[in-house]
Amino acid sequence: MVGLHWLDYTAMIVYMLAVVWLGIKFSKNENTSEDYLLGGRNLPWVAVGISCLMSLLSTYSMVMVPGEIYNHGLSLWSLDLLQPIMQIIAFAIFVRFYFRLRSFTPFEYLERRYDKRVRLLVSALYSYSRMVYLAMVLFATSKVFEGAAGWPAWQTILIVGVIGIFYTVLGGMRAVVWTDVLQFFVLAGGVGVAIVVLCMKVNGGFIGAITYAFEHGHGLSRYSDPNFFLCNPYVRLSFWLILLGQILYPLKTASADQITIQRLLSTNSYKSAFKAQMTSAFLTAPFSMVLWFIGLGIFSYYSQNPDPTVKSGDVAFFRFVATQLPTPIPGLIMAAMLAAVMSTLDSGMNSLAAVWLKEFHQPYINKDMTERLQVTVSRYATFIIGAVAVLVGILISLSSEELGQSVVEAATIFAGLDVIIFPAFLFAVLSRRANTTMIWILAALLWGLQFGTVVWYVASTYAANPHFSQGLLLSGFLGTNKQ
Repeated sequence: MVGLHWLDYTAMIVYMLAVVWLGIKFSKNENTSEDYLLGGRNLPWVAVGISCLMSLLSTYSMVMVPGEIYNHGLSLWSLDLLQPIMQIIAFAIFVRFYFRLRSFTPFEYLERRYDKRVRLLVSALYSYSRMVYLAMVLFATSKVFEGAAGWPAWQTILIVGVIGIFYTVLGGMRAVVWTDVLQFFVLAGGVGVAIVVLCMKVNGGFIGAITYAFEHGHGLSRYSDPNFFLCNPYVRLSFWLILLGQILYPLKTASADQITIQRLLSTNSYKSAFKAQMTSAFLTAPFSMVLWFIGLGIFSYYSQNPDPTVKSGDVAFFRFVATQLPTPIPGLIMAAMLAAVMSTLDSGMNSLAAVWLKEFHQPYINKDMTERLQVTVSRYATFIIGAVAVLVGILISLSSEELGQSVVEAATIFAGLDVIIFPAFLFAVLSRRANTTMIWILAALLWGLQFGTVVWYVASTYAANPHFSQGLLLSGFLGTNKQ
């Protein structure tokens, strides 16, 4: 394999065995759905807070953020420090409702506020969007091992997916939370070592890496461009859309993201859940800045030390890890990357299993289920969800290869139908006049807008590529307007 020594693979294998062992350890005493899906509602708030952070700090983030900065600069992520503040605000607005209901999912609230049809619609769309997210995480992981070891995408997706499925099926929420705690320390240690070595190899060290990137247009250069402050479909980035995203994403997470809400509900009280959310928010800002520096530092390093094999920001950091760090440090850092992906896979599969059991299977297939049968159904659902995520991840990798997309751009096509999820919760909480008819009308409008945006993006991408544009009916129009 390119770039990695057998000792590096040994380090990764040892880590994976430790994770599987934890899954087996926590597979005992999972006798009720509350034990399996919510950890018995008595997990420590510190562990839950770290787990909340790790569930979203996946290889998706580890690839996407530095990759975007390497390719285009810091502008897209410049407002990330708003996230911790918005996380606390969003928690205060939404989470209290779910503790009052003592529910397994947030979608039960929608039935009380609207009706069963809206609850079914939103829970189905959430399931789709999170399935796509898991697949995107697997796709991002393939970029890690493409850069570090030369693995083809399908091989990485299959191996990582199978191991993630195995220990999540076994252990339930307790395994998810405690392996996330382990993964947090592995990831922090591995990334810390990589940053130290990067600073030693870039001219000027830490400060030099940042100043070089800024001087060569990879800092906040978009802020000096008047087009950055326009809402123009021909401009790649818009300040106002970035700001809107930074405000809405934490609100969407706190209102409708089963991954985060299920963790918070696994604590013993609303007060403990608030402490867990504060822990996650407190850790978010430093991790964001670490990812910023990796992107800036890797750009500076490869600008000063060109490598013809580095053709994309998505793989640059992991190529650096594999070729510039002494054995077995690359293996430890790759284990850290595996820690990131496993933390997201386990939480995603476990949360979707909860949604399947409480939103679909129990209400519509078998209403009279014993607790043991609910655990069994949850385990089977976890397995099937993981298998589908692996297949979708391979599909996304093929799409990315066909259109020449980065991880950021690939997400544009596959995430779209979920645009109604957050508005449904927001209106339910803030407006007494919101009703079922309004939600369906809003869904139609938002889907139409999203569908048009995706079609525009795909068509213009093909039109801008000479290899594809010859067979595209609109190539003449789109090709002249694509920027």
